[in-house]
Amino acid sequence: MSRLKPLFLTFGSLVLAGVLFTGLRIAAQDLPHRLREKAAEAQTGVRSWVEEGRDPSAILALMQQVKPALDAGDPRQAEALLDRALNMLSDSATPGDRSEPQSDLYIRPEPVSIDGYDGSAMEPFLSPDGRYLFFNNENDPKVNTNLHFAERRGKLSFRYLGELPGVNSRPVNFRMLDAVASLDSAGHFYFTTLREYDTTMNSLYTGDFDGKVVRNLRPVPGDISPRTPGTINMDASISPDGRSLYISRAIIFPGAPAPKKSELMIARLTEGAFHLDPDSAAIMKNVNTSALQYAPCISADGLELYFTRASQLMAGADAPGALLRIMVATRTSVNEPFGEPRALTALSGFVEAPTISLDRKEMFFHKRVGKIFMIYRAERNANAPRL
Repeated sequence: MSRLKPLFLTFGSLVLAGVLFTGLRIAAQDLPHRLREKAAEAQTGVRSWVEEGRDPSAILALMQQVKPALDAGDPRQAEALLDRALNMLSDSATPGDRSEPQSDLYIRPEPVSIDGYDGSAMEPFLSPDGRYLFFNNENDPKVNTNLHFAERRGKLSFRYLGELPGVNSRPVNFRMLDAVASLDSAGHFYFTTLREYDTTMNSLYTGDFDGKVVRNLRPVPGDISPRTPGTINMDASISPDGRSLYISRAIIFPGAPAPKKSELMIARLTEGAFHLDPDSAAIMKNVNTSALQYAPCISADGLELYFTRASQLMAGADAPGALLRIMVATRTSVNEPFGEPRALTALSGFVEAPTISLDRKEMFFHKRVGKIFMIYRAERNANAPRL
């Protein structure tokens, strides 16, 4: 449901402009040139981190100490703080937690074109036959988010077919959300919708896709919907065989900009209905962390799990930071837990929502470019070591 946005744009600008540069005026007669140059460089670096989808909270915390140092008549301490901030900006050039293993399993990301469509495109899903690309427009509470689809024309090109018939709800107040498509090999379509969450807590729907329209729309059968207020099945991905539903379940506080918690879990199809796997927590024990895990995608053999991870802010903040990465966790058997996830380092910036082709040779995901979101394609690295 929610795709996480950089939370520091406004806060960072206030700190840098309202606090830092006010203090620099005090030091104008001491180290004006050097301090202003370093402050400007730090400001540019923080904004660059935000645009790339990275978490500058620790750097901003340092920069908040610059004005008190200047007020105390210690411009050299202010310069030392700026130097530390600049060192942090130049360090850790690769997004991601340095303690996380890394992988080059997918490489050479390139933007795709959707001929006939010029808006933001998010949450891509490639149909198992490789023919259709499903996506939604920008996931923002200020707009009506609908599902769209396009037909493939080439490696990096699709032809826009319009909004996906049969799934988009009629907004009462122009802010309804229908998003995050998934499809199994038999044509069973799944997506996230808030059309009745406030009354039933159902947020995952299903229907039957025939290449043109989704019919027989209904809530996903079974008992997978949470019953605790503030908890929601944020998004889900169906396995190609249609028997396993990988769900990200989130806890969202009213008015908060993003979930406090989000973990992945598995539901299994039994006699036409989905039920949470009692071993789900054990299977995901190496995947779920104090960070946010969401937007899952499972390979056809059930041995590779892809998802997005967003780090929590430092200093006990509840909202997620801007540090985003696409992860892969693997296992050698469907009867064992997934191993420790690895960050796909070639997919950098504000990246989310992976989906892979049935043969695993391609991955699609969305990335923020400037003020819009675009879908990208990466290819599997044939020379990557086995995970």
